[in-house]
Amino acid sequence: KAILIMTNNSYSLHLLPSDTRPKSIEYSSSEKGSNLVCFVARNRFAVLNSASNSITIKNLEQKTTKEIALPKESEGSSVTFDQIWPASTGCVLLRDNLRQVWLFDLQRKKTIKTINAPNARFAIWSGNDKDANVALMGRDVLVLANRQLETMCTVHDTRMKSGAWHPSGVFIYTTLTHIKYCLPNGDTGIIRTLPVPLFIFASSMTKIYSLDKKGNTRVLSVDASEFLLKLAVVNRDYHKILSLVQKYGLMGQAIIAYLQKKGYPELALHFVRDEKVRFNLAMECGNIEVALEAAKVIEEKECWHRLGVAALRQGNHQVVEMAYQRTRNFERLSFLYLITGNTEKLRKMLTIAEKRDDIMSQYHTALYLGDMEAAVHILSKAG
Repeated sequence: KAILIMTNNSYSLHLLPSDTRPKSIEYSSSEKGSNLVCFVARNRFAVLNSASNSITIKNLEQKTTKEIALPKESEGSSVTFDQIWPASTGCVLLRDNLRQVWLFDLQRKKTIKTINAPNARFAIWSGNDKDANVALMGRDVLVLANRQLETMCTVHDTRMKSGAWHPSGVFIYTTLTHIKYCLPNGDTGIIRTLPVPLFIFASSMTKIYSLDKKGNTRVLSVDASEFLLKLAVVNRDYHKILSLVQKYGLMGQAIIAYLQKKGYPELALHFVRDEKVRFNLAMECGNIEVALEAAKVIEEKECWHRLGVAALRQGNHQVVEMAYQRTRNFERLSFLYLITGNTEKLRKMLTIAEKRDDIMSQYHTALYLGDMEAAVHILSKAG
């Protein structure tokens, strides 16, 4: 096992004790530069030589095994690279001075992909498997990409300090005053505020491991419920959503608003108990049955009016009839009976109009029924 330690001026390679090596060994380099080295295999590391426009592959004895020319632009012009980071096996990430990061295959000596990542200072991988993602973090811009360096999202924030991947696949990062999270789709949120700046180096399901400016280790507890639920929503993992809601008792206004914003009101509908919220969610996702149940409990004229309009659009004339009855909208109710051919209820509406002493309603209903004799009688009565 070995460790590479980099400073602003040089790097050093430390070989840790093992069965064949009783004592640790340190190799120092006089080569100048910042972040000039990275491991590319278990027993190989790469050195970026900007002066000679090449990448030197060395073994753990500091012996050069291969010299590879740096990639060029498509038209053949040279590119200046000033950062190198590890990538998938046999590949490295290179940062140029044109605000791009290159995924370079050392074995094929070929550029696989380039990505815009302005002023990227850190490349943080989520793991070594085929589904690993990378976070390219700058001072004010965060880019999440997959293993092939295809952009997943770009997030703009201020004074970003450090970051680490949560086991769930959510990226957690710190700013000067906050610990925040970033979902693969670009949605962000605040986990907690910070009294002093911290620098994250690892994360577990419930804890964040970090260093303060004095080099002291800080272990912080993390409430992951919010971003785990949002991640489940993005992934449409309904079983996970249900288990999280049951476990944490989630579904506050912020989560409901998130579900509505992302176009999943039907998900929130299953977990909300407040009838007004249920009614609004049901109206948004077009669930007339749930909206009707909620409207019966709320018993507000505005709710019945909205329900009537929505039910009419869906052709649910039974609910429309109930809504018109609850709002006492007799004119529309009569017209509904006309278009549905319910002459029996139309005659009842004529009787109701007579009791209300509503001449216009009586006349219109008589015309709907085709009863000219009643219509003439109403006109003569009105003078």
